Amino acid sequence: MLAARLYKPYDLRLEEVKEPKVKRDWVKIKVEAVGICGTDKAFYKGTYKLFKTPLVPGHEICGKVIEVGDNVPENIIGERVVTEINITCGKCWFCTHSLYTHCPYRETIGITVDGGMAEYVLTPYRNIHEVKMEPEIAVFTEPLAAVIEMVKLEPPVPGSNIAILGSGNIGLLSLQVLKQYSPLNIVVIVRKDSPKAKFARKLGADYVVTFDEAMELRKEITPEGQGYDYVVEVTGNPEGLSLALKLVRPRGVIAAKSTHGAPVSFNYTEMVVKEVKIVSSRCGPFPPAIKLLERKIVKVEELITSTYSLREVREAFEKSLRRDQIKVIVKP
Repeated sequence: MLAARLYKPYDLRLEEVKEPKVKRDWVKIKVEAVGICGTDKAFYKGTYKLFKTPLVPGHEICGKVIEVGDNVPENIIGERVVTEINITCGKCWFCTHSLYTHCPYRETIGITVDGGMAEYVLTPYRNIHEVKMEPEIAVFTEPLAAVIEMVKLEPPVPGSNIAILGSGNIGLLSLQVLKQYSPLNIVVIVRKDSPKAKFARKLGADYVVTFDEAMELRKEITPEGQGYDYVVEVTGNPEGLSLALKLVRPRGVIAAKSTHGAPVSFNYTEMVVKEVKIVSSRCGPFPPAIKLLERKIVKVEELITSTYSLREVREAFEKSLRRDQIKVIVKP
């Protein structure tokens, strides 16, 4: 089968590899679409060190089940599914306490084991969820689930002033989810002349401004001008946390979502003095994400800015690094 294999930063090769064999309790998926996310781009650029070399990247996967292993019902064959990305033991303390994403024995599809930038991918049967939508829409399930986990761990209070620092895919998904919490204002912070600003406006942001403008705006719309109640840090940049700390009010919340792979520095004393709560989160629950997509409560069609075939995967990754791109999808 054809697969895209990343050997080192910017060294992504399209190669013929042996088709994987399905095993007990697992299924084989014929990949229909896979999204390029921030972690994939960090691997590609080299800011996030590869856990496996070469790696078939891609974990935002949708496809059809074409083969099942022993102990898996055959009636799932032919169904369109999405897959969770963590392969866990199911037996350790974390798994038995429903903290599967922190299983110390886990592997992660597209990160520590080969992922979806290929014609076929394997995943445990317990990881899959059936979907009734187009594959290009279904690939948003995994990142949307991550946003749901964010608000599950630390939901904003209705009437909050919310700032979203970053306007990429997770930022724009966060905007739509956070609107369900009846905020007073949602401010999306973009870089100067950002081509993504129009998406934030269309999806209902109250203000779309630069960082400096957001710092001025807080003087007008937040109590005593002291900052935003809830700041989502989704810049994908090591400087993001430091900027979020400047935006948030005393005793406010920073929801940390970036996975750029780089160490960060920030004013620790400012964090302590302001008594800021920093809540980090990553993978989340698929069923509510699927419902939000199927019912079009969260709209993603316009977030798909480019689509490529697997044979064009190098061009797809290069395109994904451009400022005007939100979600680039590869369709094997």
